Amino acid sequence: MNGYISHFRPIYENRAALFWLAAVVLLPMSGMPYGWAFALFAFVVLTVRSLQVWKALKFRMAISTKWLTTLRIEKLLATQLRMREEANSMYLGIGYEWTQKHCQIAHDILRMPTTDIPGLPRWLSKTRQGREIESAIENIFAPKDSIRDRLPQGVSWIHGMEAKKGLVPFHYKAMAGHTLVGGTTGAGKTRTYEVISTQVIHGGDVLIIIDPKNDAEWKQRVERECQRARRKFLYFSQAKPSESIRLNPIENWSQPSEIPSRIAQLMEEGPFRDFAFLFIDRAVKGELYIGDKPTLRSILKYAQSGITTLLEKSLKRFFREHGLHDWEALVAADAVKLGNKPGAGVVDGMVALYNARFAALDRGHEAIDGLIATHVHDREHYMRIIASALPLLQMLATGETGLMLAPKADDFEDEREIWDIDKVIRQKAVLYMGFDSLSNAIVQKAIASMILADVAAVCGSIYNFYESPPEVVLVIDEIAEAINEQVIQILNKGRGAGFKTFVAFQARADLEAKLGNAAKMLQVLGNLNNQIVLRLEDSDTAKWFSDKVGETAIRNLVMSGSTSTGSEAHLGEFSGSVSRSLQLEKVPLIPVDLIHKLPNLQYFMRISGGAVYQGRIPILQG
Repeated sequence: MNGYISHFRPIYENRAALFWLAAVVLLPMSGMPYGWAFALFAFVVLTVRSLQVWKALKFRMAISTKWLTTLRIEKLLATQLRMREEANSMYLGIGYEWTQKHCQIAHDILRMPTTDIPGLPRWLSKTRQGREIESAIENIFAPKDSIRDRLPQGVSWIHGMEAKKGLVPFHYKAMAGHTLVGGTTGAGKTRTYEVISTQVIHGGDVLIIIDPKNDAEWKQRVERECQRARRKFLYFSQAKPSESIRLNPIENWSQPSEIPSRIAQLMEEGPFRDFAFLFIDRAVKGELYIGDKPTLRSILKYAQSGITTLLEKSLKRFFREHGLHDWEALVAADAVKLGNKPGAGVVDGMVALYNARFAALDRGHEAIDGLIATHVHDREHYMRIIASALPLLQMLATGETGLMLAPKADDFEDEREIWDIDKVIRQKAVLYMGFDSLSNAIVQKAIASMILADVAAVCGSIYNFYESPPEVVLVIDEIAEAINEQVIQILNKGRGAGFKTFVAFQARADLEAKLGNAAKMLQVLGNLNNQIVLRLEDSDTAKWFSDKVGETAIRNLVMSGSTSTGSEAHLGEFSGSVSRSLQLEKVPLIPVDLIHKLPNLQYFMRISGGAVYQGRIPILQG
């Protein structure tokens, strides 16, 4: 029986406390010798019993009442500074390390009817006087800086099982393993991100936020903290162009093929996507050859009108570079042989000259070879193939969106700043990207995907060329809205580039549906070494997290009794037995039911290969 404690038995100590209270009062008045000594002894025992009663009452109040923590920004920053200096960790609210002891209590409660969970008498809330008494008792036992949570979501007893709560640490070194924040709608993911982003801003790290919902409160919190910390705040939102910066999503790359890859990945898989990639790749390489900077607008122009003009500019440059200054005369001399093909005779002559003088001798240029292949391709077939990419390019490169994603450096009437991801990181700015996914989902997903591809390119550049990479925190809310191959690469290799990534989702099924198969989903989840899980409605995701945490053993108290009597025995004769035994049972350390029952802003956190915590995220004020 050693080690088993029943937390839900009646509080028998209150009877003993009343007895010793009477002894303290009556003994001095009894007149017995040394009555004062016996009274002093009775007072000591009364104190012990009173503390036991207080502890039991406090436990019952803790498991029967839900609270929300409020925290002033000034106190958060002071706490963050202290935790960073002492343990190199971030503050993630109030809580405790979840152990076998708490698992034991949780299973004891889960086996009980909800009406048997001890708390204040129900009759108190039925009268006005009773409610006043109830409120007074709650105020006595209320945690510091807390308000009563009267919302129906979740149960009260999960956070109340541990009396000795403390600051929940999230170590910065552990963050390099990337972190999942899971939770259903309204469970507190955004408030969790507010606490994290506030500390990142004041800690001095680069912060890049991808928010598909464009949450106004989160954006205001980030902007306010940037002002308080005197950091550069950048806001990008296609829905609010007047407030937004201009951001080029194809500014950074190491290979030219990355640009068409970012566009092609937004299209459905198939031969049309492969052909679109091929033609866009040829146009991009042609632009780079003549010294132009590829933009979404220029790519759209060549996709729509063809690459004849680009091919002509490329051939002129090639001829000059190779000392063929009389190419015009040579083309004119061959014009009669080529005939008069309207609008393309000169270019066809230039192509013929290039093929005869250079390509045939294997002295050509791959960019020009690709442009010529597109030029001689059947026009009708080309338009059918490229048509799959045109709607996407139209959405991204025209109108106000085009001005934001393909900014013109020489447009002096547009006073909005022009940025790119590399510039954001170099200047240690804070970038908040809010996407209006509710009203314009297709365009917003495309923009988010391209910008994340740009982040991946910069991440690769930092990994390859930076001796001391900057610390970058990348936060992606609703990861299924923006996941692509580049994000997977960031999760795979971002640690070496100083990236710490936080991603959020509501269910594993969101990722699987977006990625198309379970293997890809598991690849993503396998790179998220830390998990912060708020209330989940999806049982599959809750079980996945419960399995990650592992198992433990709990004690079950089994009681049995029996009586018997013989047929020839006297009426009063009988025999009986009562037995009690402890049995060990293997169970999940965090039962799936607990994840479904978490109140708002409460979470379980698992650090890869380390501790498991149960905590409560504060509501920031100020």
